[in-house]
Amino acid sequence: MRVGVCGAGLMGAGIAQVFASSGHVVVLYDMDATAIERALGHIARDLQVGVARGKVAPEQIGVITGRISGAEDLSKLAGSDLVIEAVAEQLETKKDVFAALDEICLPPALLVSNTSTLSLTEIAAGLRYPDRFSGLHFFNPAQRMQLVEILPARQTSPATIGRLREIAGDIGKTAVVAKESPGGIVSRLQLLVRNEAIRMVSEGVATKEDIDTAMKLGSGWPMGPIELSDLVGLDVHTNNSDLLADALGDDRFRPDPLVRNLVQEGHYGRKTGRGFYVYEQEGGVHDR
Repeated sequence: MRVGVCGAGLMGAGIAQVFASSGHVVVLYDMDATAIERALGHIARDLQVGVARGKVAPEQIGVITGRISGAEDLSKLAGSDLVIEAVAEQLETKKDVFAALDEICLPPALLVSNTSTLSLTEIAAGLRYPDRFSGLHFFNPAQRMQLVEILPARQTSPATIGRLREIAGDIGKTAVVAKESPGGIVSRLQLLVRNEAIRMVSEGVATKEDIDTAMKLGSGWPMGPIELSDLVGLDVHTNNSDLLADALGDDRFRPDPLVRNLVQEGHYGRKTGRGFYVYEQEGGVHDR
């Protein structure tokens, strides 16, 4: 299968790695050549980590990275069987991308968005072939997280949903399906918990360390909600929280001023070296 990925940020790089690791040819598109170079470097480094952990055979690094090519011209995605969009979480930006893809990639190619917060039905409304469009939400880091959410628009055909289930299985993921609703399943639940955890830190209810420990040991979370917010990116967390609050008309999703202040100071979490926690190295691939 030939796969196109739009957006060479953190999620785009992870999604490209997932498909290349499953034997598929991937074209990673971004307008910014530096972003593509950075993403390819990130993929190579992550595969090296996989070798160190015994998850990836050393000789597979070159094979996997050899399946991924970069492109600064969207037309290079012509001929793709599947195109996954992972650009900035802005509705008009995504609508513009899909309007262009609708012309470049003809059926039976599937067009899917990684969004879980924006209206998929509204995006689909501008397409000539909306039945082949859907949401397909990966989780960060895409190359390690088992789950994908299939979030069909109202126009998505049953055949498209069935094909996405097959694709998810082919790349080693477990798929769940939810009818279109802002946040899907996981983001809607997680954002509530993460925002409440941050409010508890802001109110002095408990330290961030104790909140994270409590959720890991008391609720079986592999990572605490504050740690998870740093991993997702506090800029992404804040933007998605505001989008969900607006879409659902529910201010429970509004981020606490504490996290807004960190974002304004340029502290986004792991990818900048500092968020609620301080990390050893600054820099890395930035989400888009």
